[in-house]
Amino acid sequence: MDKITKTIIRYEWRSFVRNKFQLLLLAIIFLFGMYAIYYGASVVNVQKKTISDVQKIEEDEFYQYQISFNEELNSVDAKRKRDIASNPSYAWFRHGYHAVLPPHNYAALAIGQRDLHPYYHRLTGMSLYYQLFENEIANPVKLYVGNFDLSFVIIYLFPLLIIAFTFGLYSIEKESGVLALLRIQSISIRKIVVTRLLFYFMLITGLALLISLIGLLVLSNIFSNENFLAAVAWLAGVILYSAFWFSLMFLIISFFKSSAFNAICAAGCWLLFLLVIPAVLNVWMISKYPIDTTHLAELTRRTGLENENDEKEQTEVLSEFLEHNPKYKASDSLFNNNRYAKVYAAFTALKDSHSKKDVDAYNSQIGKRNKWVNQFLWINPAVNMQDAFTLISKTDLNTFLNYQSALTKFHKDITSFYYDRLFWDKSITQEDYSKRPVFKMKESNERWSMVLFSFLKIALILVPIGLVGFMKMKKITN
Repeated sequence: MDKITKTIIRYEWRSFVRNKFQLLLLAIIFLFGMYAIYYGASVVNVQKKTISDVQKIEEDEFYQYQISFNEELNSVDAKRKRDIASNPSYAWFRHGYHAVLPPHNYAALAIGQRDLHPYYHRLTGMSLYYQLFENEIANPVKLYVGNFDLSFVIIYLFPLLIIAFTFGLYSIEKESGVLALLRIQSISIRKIVVTRLLFYFMLITGLALLISLIGLLVLSNIFSNENFLAAVAWLAGVILYSAFWFSLMFLIISFFKSSAFNAICAAGCWLLFLLVIPAVLNVWMISKYPIDTTHLAELTRRTGLENENDEKEQTEVLSEFLEHNPKYKASDSLFNNNRYAKVYAAFTALKDSHSKKDVDAYNSQIGKRNKWVNQFLWINPAVNMQDAFTLISKTDLNTFLNYQSALTKFHKDITSFYYDRLFWDKSITQEDYSKRPVFKMKESNERWSMVLFSFLKIALILVPIGLVGFMKMKKITN
């Protein structure tokens, strides 16, 4: 580093320290960052507690079922508990299994979709879609506003801080009359601007990295196998996103316009990337791929046979069920023993089969929306960065779609476990409880490739903007 560069940095540092307003801005952003970490952690901690509670409920429930085999049947309650534990006619719709999507250790930094989609389900052998689309009551205003997590601070607030610190790096010197003195120096105007931008890049990006490190350290151990790569990717994303906004400010400054022009242009870019483009794409997407959810509402309503005592209707239901499940045709007592329980189980299974077309059409439309929107993400680094943050913290939409797919398989395991005993007239034994279905969800192999692709798209915009600004400033200052 030459002497002139050191002098510029020393001057910039003194100017920064003496500017109480800039110090106040940094302090406010720091406090916002601390609150964002606290807020995100509080939201995720509530979810963790809920998950712990429902898992304990399931453990206690099945523990009671298992010990019922060792109890004397000397009371009505003991007999009732034994029936629920051993009789598949009751067990298939009473035994509840909790499928859980646990939060990643850094989910608090980017809550993403965790406040929009259920992160646990209690499943029985009854209709899958009834249980899948029956959501808890939520505050729609809160869902619309979103969450004040760290990703929000970095993506929305830090660009404003960059704009506030850098919009007048050249124009203020020109307007104050200092520019004439700078032009007679041996150093070029471009080098002065670049040096000052690098100074503020180190300062503001350093603050963003400090806040991020505090969040990463508070939430979990960075050096664990599960967290290390996520922590590195998060910090790399912070640096890349900050570099984009500094390169954009460099381009704006290279026009050598007034401070008012720079401020308005920078604010316009902020509005364009963070508000206008997302809003326009959202409206366009809704009009291009409308979604009708009325048929999904029908799935959450309890339905039954029109005439439960009509043997002909019962036979028709069981016959249609056997067409989809031919393995139960060999059961001689299918139409005799526990007939009503079997008919009701068959009816719920058929309800899912009849509804599958509508649900697949809904999921297909959601997939088309995502695919269409992804075509335009390259024009918006802010949205790319948000996607990268949610992928890093496993709060992205793809994670929830994978969870939903795992739910479908888990429900099949549950129904198979109980139907094999119900339709073959077998009791559930104490040993069968060790073979109960267990929810499993596979890790997506595309997660990190998608993160890198988001980073690449930001870099492909960042580099040309910076180069154009660099060449334009060279041309004007020559």
